[in-house]
Amino acid sequence: MEPTLDCYKELQPGYTLNGGKYVIEKKIGEGGFGITYRAVQTGLNRAVCIKEYFLAGRCIRNTQAKTIQLQGADEAMFEKYRAAFVKEAQTLAALHHPSIVEVIDIFDENNTSYMVMPFVEGRSLQSIVEKNGPLTYPEAVNYIGQVANAVGYIHDRHILHRDIKPDNIMITADYKAVLIDFGSAREFEEDKTQAQTSMVTHGYAPTEQYTRNSRKGAYTDIYAIGATLYFILTGKVPYEAAARITEAMPEPKELNPDLPEEANRTIMKAMQLKSQDRHQSIAEFMDDLRNVKPSAAVEPSAPPTSKAASQSEAKTQIITEKTVVSDQSASKSKTEKKSGKKTAIWITIAVAVVAVGVAAFFLLFNKNPHMEEAQANVEKYNATVSECNRLIGNGSNEDPEPLMEARALLDSIIRPMDSAYSDVMMDVYKRSLDIENHLYPKLEAAAKVWADDAKRRIMEKDDPETIIGELEYSLRLYNSPQIKSELDAFKASLTE
Repeated sequence: MEPTLDCYKELQPGYTLNGGKYVIEKKIGEGGFGITYRAVQTGLNRAVCIKEYFLAGRCIRNTQAKTIQLQGADEAMFEKYRAAFVKEAQTLAALHHPSIVEVIDIFDENNTSYMVMPFVEGRSLQSIVEKNGPLTYPEAVNYIGQVANAVGYIHDRHILHRDIKPDNIMITADYKAVLIDFGSAREFEEDKTQAQTSMVTHGYAPTEQYTRNSRKGAYTDIYAIGATLYFILTGKVPYEAAARITEAMPEPKELNPDLPEEANRTIMKAMQLKSQDRHQSIAEFMDDLRNVKPSAAVEPSAPPTSKAASQSEAKTQIITEKTVVSDQSASKSKTEKKSGKKTAIWITIAVAVVAVGVAAFFLLFNKNPHMEEAQANVEKYNATVSECNRLIGNGSNEDPEPLMEARALLDSIIRPMDSAYSDVMMDVYKRSLDIENHLYPKLEAAAKVWADDAKRRIMEKDDPETIIGELEYSLRLYNSPQIKSELDAFKASLTE
C-alpha cells in the first residue's frame, strides 16, 4: 500500500533526530537544496542549527514525516547532490575560525543527510542595512576585516567560498561577524582553469563565476568582498558584473560622499572586471583598505558607448581623414606652384597634416571603444557560447537544470555583449543567436513534460503540494501564460 503524503515539506516542531539527540523547534530557512531548522541539542541543552538535504520540488515525505521519497528526479541525481551536501559538511568540519560557522555533527536519517552547526544568534548584514540604512565607515571596516580574515584563512587551505554577500554574514550581539553557507565552496588551485558549476549571486559575483570553465583564484572572493563593502556603505546593490560591461557603475563615493578616499579606492580596485586588475590576496586588499600600502588609483571600468554613438564617432573620424587627404592633395598642388622660398613652409604644413592623419587613423582603429572591448572579451564570449551549447546538449526533459544554467549565461553575459559588440563581432553574435533557437524550444518542451505530469496528478487526486511544485517548476523553465492560469486555477480549487 502506497503511503499517504503530508501537505507540508518540513519537519514539524517536536520531531526528534539521531535517536533523540536533537529536537526540532522550527524551520528558519529553505533553499533549492535544503531546509534549515533551529533545534535543541538535548544532552548539552544548547541551540543548534540543523540543515537537512531536501531537493525543492523533487522530494516528499510520508504521513509520519519520516522517509523522504523522490518525485521528478532519479536516484542518481539525488545522490549526486547529496554527496555534494556531505562534502560541504566535511569541508566546514575541518575549518576552525571564530568567523566561520563550524559543523559539529553529520548523520544520515530518513533517507537523507543532516549537518549540525552551532546556532548563531544575530542578524545578517543584509537585514541590518535594509532596516537601518548604510553602516558607518568604522562599523563596516570592523565587519569586513573579520570576514576578510576568515576568507584569507580558507584561501590558505585552497578553498573558495564563491558566495560571499551581505545575506551570508551574520552579526552577533557582541558585534562579531560570522561567515555562513559554504554550500558553494570549492577547492581551487590559484589562477588555474577548473570546471566548477556556475554559482552566481547577481551584484556580488565577478565575471569568471558566470562560466563553468574559467580561471578562478583569491581575486574571485575579493570581488565579492568589495561588492559587500559597497552595499553596506551605500545601501545599494552593485551592478552585476555582466551589466557593467555596457554600463558604468557609480563609484561608492558618488552615493556616499562622506566615504574616505581609501574606501572608495579599495572597493573599486577589488571590483575591477578583469581579475588581474584586482587585489590578488586578502592581505593586499586589507593593506589597501587600511592605507598601509595604498594601491595606485584605478580607472573605472568604462563601458563601451552605444552602437549609434560609436557609429557617429566613426563617421566623424572618416570625414576627418577625408579632409586630411584633401588638404594633403591641395598642399601638394600649391607647393608645386609656389616659389622655392615658400617650400620650407609647405613642408612644415605637410608634416603637420600627416601627423593629423596618423592621429585620426589611430583614433579610428585603436580607440574605438567597441573594438577595444570586443577584442578584450572575445575569448570569454566564445567560451561562454561554447559552455551554453554544452549545457543545452546535456539538458533533458527529466533534468532541465543544465538548460536553466544556459539561460542564465545567455541573460547575464551573452545578451549584454551582443548589444555592445554585434557590429564588430558578427561571427560570435550569429552563434549566440543560434543558442536561443535551440535553448527555448528545449525549455518549452521540458516545461510541458512537468506540466503534463502535474495534470496527471490532478486527475489522480495526488498530493496538492506536489502538484503545485511541479507547476511552479514548469513555470521556472518556461513562463507559459496557459500553465500560469492552470496553476492559479488549481490553487483556487483548493480553497473552495
